[in-house]
Amino acid sequence: MHRWRHPLPWLSVLLFSLNVAIAWRMFHVEYLSQTGTGVGVIIAYARYARDYWPDVNWCRFWYGGLPFRNAYVPGLPLTAAVVSALLHISAGRAFYLLVSSLYCLGPVTLFWMTFRLSRAMSWSFCAGLAYSLVSPSAFLVPEIRRDLGSLFWNQRLHTMAGYSDNPHVSSLTLLPLAILALDVALEKRRPFYFVAAALALAAVPLTNWPGAIALSFAVVAYGLSRRKSAWLSIAAIGVLGYALAVTWIPPSTVLATQADTQGFAPANRFGAHHLIYVMALIVLTWLLVRLTARLPVHLRFFLLFFFFMAAVTLSWYELHVTLLAQPWRFHLAMEMGFTLSCVFGLRLLFRRWAALKRPLAVAFAILCVVQFVNYRAYARRLLHGIDITKTSEYKTARWFDEHMRDSRVMVPGSTTFWLNVFTDTPQLTGCCPQGVLNETTRIADYGIMTDLTAEKRAFENSLLWFKALGVHAVAVSGPRSTEVYKPFYHPHKFDGRLPELWRDGDDVIFGVPWRYYSIAHALEPGDLVERTPIHGVDTAPLVPYVAAIDRPDAPDLQVRWTDHETMRITGNLAAGQIVSVQENAHPGWHATVNGSARRVFADKLGLLAVVPDCSGPCTIELHYDGGTEMTVAHWINRTAILGSLLWVMWGLRKRRIPST
Repeated sequence: MHRWRHPLPWLSVLLFSLNVAIAWRMFHVEYLSQTGTGVGVIIAYARYARDYWPDVNWCRFWYGGLPFRNAYVPGLPLTAAVVSALLHISAGRAFYLLVSSLYCLGPVTLFWMTFRLSRAMSWSFCAGLAYSLVSPSAFLVPEIRRDLGSLFWNQRLHTMAGYSDNPHVSSLTLLPLAILALDVALEKRRPFYFVAAALALAAVPLTNWPGAIALSFAVVAYGLSRRKSAWLSIAAIGVLGYALAVTWIPPSTVLATQADTQGFAPANRFGAHHLIYVMALIVLTWLLVRLTARLPVHLRFFLLFFFFMAAVTLSWYELHVTLLAQPWRFHLAMEMGFTLSCVFGLRLLFRRWAALKRPLAVAFAILCVVQFVNYRAYARRLLHGIDITKTSEYKTARWFDEHMRDSRVMVPGSTTFWLNVFTDTPQLTGCCPQGVLNETTRIADYGIMTDLTAEKRAFENSLLWFKALGVHAVAVSGPRSTEVYKPFYHPHKFDGRLPELWRDGDDVIFGVPWRYYSIAHALEPGDLVERTPIHGVDTAPLVPYVAAIDRPDAPDLQVRWTDHETMRITGNLAAGQIVSVQENAHPGWHATVNGSARRVFADKLGLLAVVPDCSGPCTIELHYDGGTEMTVAHWINRTAILGSLLWVMWGLRKRRIPST
């Protein structure tokens, strides 16, 4: 009972309740009306993980297949899958219940961290209130203000609902917990707290990559703000955290994500000019550390964190300098640093000018009331549920689920986000491409959608890509479709040239003609694609490969997925033939014929090719196990878990034994 007399729990409940009152509608939706966002992808992963766990290592739904960990960081999808399974609700409902709770907890965890660092209860609560009810980025950046629509609307909620960046907002809820746990560990210096800090640090990158970058800056700011150096302990905790998370974010996934993200725009690519920016950042950091040397430690941390996030965000908006890829996404972390710096900067001023405290407290109370009304009104304007069954995305997905569940298909725009929420039908592309290992599908998608420089070969080029990548049907959204983006530059190029399988208004599904549809084909070694296409209309290398697939005397090979990591290919092969499998190659794939290992390699399209060394009736089994990297990652992870448990038990036992 004594614990509940302390104001911390009650103030935490008050902060949480305040945010629940703002985001109340989001707790009750299954799908929001913003179908043009990538939120469907996370819901699809949650549904997939719930239905097939633990058979989820290889995800064949997107981009010709890729490791589950590369498709999206797994924190939110897996947690939503658990919520969905435990509460017996849909993945969409579970997802919004989860992210709504994390949204409301954001100011609470900020309050906890701030109180831990400052020991100032009332000021920490004011920081939580300000973070709940004010969006400083709208004041600091005109572009953000115009996008948001007002100085007084809710940028965190706008980011979640308007742009579906729920993982980012969720990771910023976890970031203060990570700093809090790190501070406790460095003070108490006992095994339990070190392990807890490692887990808290690991939770952020497992939720969102931009959040992980913001956390890195926060940890650096925290380390620089301390009077006593603790870098060795901080580094050790970080290494342990990565070891505990390595099976979900192995080095190859980190590198692929970094490379793909830099490839989104030329400005993202690190070049010589970036070294100048980095050196300037280091120099300015050194100056700030020196200038703030006499400030309280917690205020130094807040100022340094704000400086880092502002350097990334404001440099982009004001100077068009790209310090990091996608710098505009860090404005929410900048808001956090700005709010904490302002609140505790005012606290320092009030120690000298105490007379200002009362009028500013009244002004702040009025601001909170006004902003609560504004935020509630904005939430009612922004958050609207939708009957997903009436959308183009749902209808297209249901048709494919009923007619082509085991065939790869191509779908347009927003349907790529939502297709696999409702069906296991694999698609050519998907979302989001930041961890894709094979760029061929993205090149093909762009060429098929735009037909740029294709001249009069738009249809023929598209058909070559369909055959080369195992596409059985293509969905096209016309101008009057409810599909959001309408990405086909020439949506009628298939009319009269491909068979129409289904039509609903301006949504059409066309069949791709195959002599025999399969993603496995018996070929002569010389029939493989000889060079990698350099762009979407560079289809000349595909011609002999597609001709070999369409050859009338080519044997029919059947493909059956026995689980999501294993496929079985059966058919009659001639001596010397190889088998081209239109699934992305990866070092984790292994092939056997009658229990004997066979060579597997990547062709010039980045797809699997198998040398079966058999003739007549053959059965090839392909199995994905993640490869050597994942074997090592699993050993590191298990060692870290076991070592952490033993270390914690040893620490607890040592505390119980009285010293002599």
